[in-house]
Amino acid sequence: MKRFFDPSRALLAPSDIVLSFTGKNAQELFLPARAVITFSDGDLKRVMNRKETMVNVAWQPFRTIHHIKESATVMTRSYFGGPNIAALVEELSAFGVKECVLWGYCGAIHDDVSIGDVIVVNKALREDGVSYHYLEEDEDFIESNWFEKWAFAGDDYGFREGSIWSCDAIYRETEEKISSYSRRHILGVEMEVASFYAVCRHKGIKGIAFLVVSDTFHDSLWKSGFHTKPFREGVKRLTGFVLDKVIC
Repeated sequence: MKRFFDPSRALLAPSDIVLSFTGKNAQELFLPARAVITFSDGDLKRVMNRKETMVNVAWQPFRTIHHIKESATVMTRSYFGGPNIAALVEELSAFGVKECVLWGYCGAIHDDVSIGDVIVVNKALREDGVSYHYLEEDEDFIESNWFEKWAFAGDDYGFREGSIWSCDAIYRETEEKISSYSRRHILGVEMEVASFYAVCRHKGIKGIAFLVVSDTFHDSLWKSGFHTKPFREGVKRLTGFVLDKVIC
């Protein structure tokens, strides 16, 4: 395997980019300790319909960051893929965020996992590119550095814990790999968690990922669940959890 990690100083800092593109100073851009990151405008709206929020205008138009009033939590959206989540976490960390909660989606590859299930991810199989730039070690899996706090937090909501496969190549989720990883009791596949956990560890911030199962790879067939009742119920349960337990 090629080794990408280089311990020397990165010449481009996330703070440089944010300061340059916003034209604001560091004090104006300062953020509270916790951030919730999602990939869906719909998820943002679900929270904003229940909580009063205010857009942090200093970050616009570079990023749209919603401060949830009477809390130490902001919420924002990432584009899909490891490089996008890595850049966002770098930037949030540079201006004060110490804890990141990822609200994502995945495809089930294990027969015990169904559409609408919510997974608290303890570790991710690293078939991404980003994590190898951030970590010197080249183990196959990367673990959450914040899992212990959240391992049982979702019990009352019916969440389950388990590992995930992070794959950069969405159209190379092959039959043989799915079969092999399912036998290793990896629950699902997505594109970001390994990168997310690697950046969190590198920056010394806490990170945990919650994933709603949106589709399945069972019996060598792909099945979409995005418009089904079980999927909507899973999203509703995770929304309630974020509102009750995550926003602080």
